[in-house]
Amino acid sequence: MTDFAASPIARVSDVFTLVGSRLIPTLLFTTMSTVSVLGVGHSPSASAAAFHALSATLWGLFIVLINIRPAPLRRNRSPVGVAVALVSQLAVIAVGLFGARTDGGAAVIASDVLLIAGLAFAIGSVAVLGRCFGILPDVRGLVTRGPYRLVRHPLYLGELTAVLGVVLGSREPVWAGLTWLLCVGLQLVRTGYEERNIRAEFPEYDEYAARTKRLIPGVL
Repeated sequence: MTDFAASPIARVSDVFTLVGSRLIPTLLFTTMSTVSVLGVGHSPSASAAAFHALSATLWGLFIVLINIRPAPLRRNRSPVGVAVALVSQLAVIAVGLFGARTDGGAAVIASDVLLIAGLAFAIGSVAVLGRCFGILPDVRGLVTRGPYRLVRHPLYLGELTAVLGVVLGSREPVWAGLTWLLCVGLQLVRTGYEERNIRAEFPEYDEYAARTKRLIPGVL
């Protein structure tokens, strides 16, 4: 009787897991990728076109990996950890809502450099992470090669670098900068939840963490 009663609950749970872990992120990433692809054709400069092309590539990788990744070895059980992960991703997107400058100058050049370098680094990090990629602080494996030799969360480093470029090129740099600082804080909290789960699954993570920094090589 207990097994029969539990079965519908398990099926409902599976549906919510599918919607939350695959369908909703896929829709969000598809929207962002489409916007980026359209932006390539409407870019006022080569650097802007490169930014949109790299953005589309990164969002496209997210779409593929979110749908081919295996079930997690360990699921995050903290509602706060889930909320922080989702809000941090939305905060990254929100920085771009303050608009971009069109007057040129050193700030715009620096913005282009950070945008392109950050996105390229993020793309390389996602490619190395592969099927271990995830939005929520679940555990699907331990990756320590490539950019993960430098820092434990290179994808977030690439994203934050690119978003800092958005801040420098923003028409509202103060508000964009405050939102970026919020992104940094949220990502630090997010990595704390991720690392607690990884340590519980992989005891060797402590040794890896002892020789690497969280986000910035040699600093943080």
